[in-house]
Amino acid sequence: MKSFPRVVAWEERIRAIGHGTRTEMSSADALEIAAKARPESPVFGDPTDPNGRNPGDVVAVMPDDYGKIPVRGEIVSLSSQHIAIRRSDERVGEMVVHFPRAGFLVVPG
Repeated sequence: MKSFPRVVAWEERIRAIGHGTRTEMSSADALEIAAKARPESPVFGDPTDPNGRNPGDVVAVMPDDYGKIPVRGEIVSLSSQHIAIRRSDERVGEMVVHFPRAGFLVVPG
């Protein structure tokens, strides 16, 4: 790896970050925490979006292979790599759900 000093330096920085810690909790506890949280996702659009989508547009997002259960909401942010939509859930209230663009359909909602 001596021929790749920048890769080695990057790997050392990543290792220094570590793996964090994990706290086990029940699904009920997780939902309670989510209900108390408020989304803080930045709003931004993609001026080159081929479909002309913008923050504020209502869409449905679903996998393009199987399990095509749509998640409907209002676009908060999008790029060629991701889309984030604001939606409301009866158990936890307002949330922003992030999806990759690859492997997902985005249709008018």
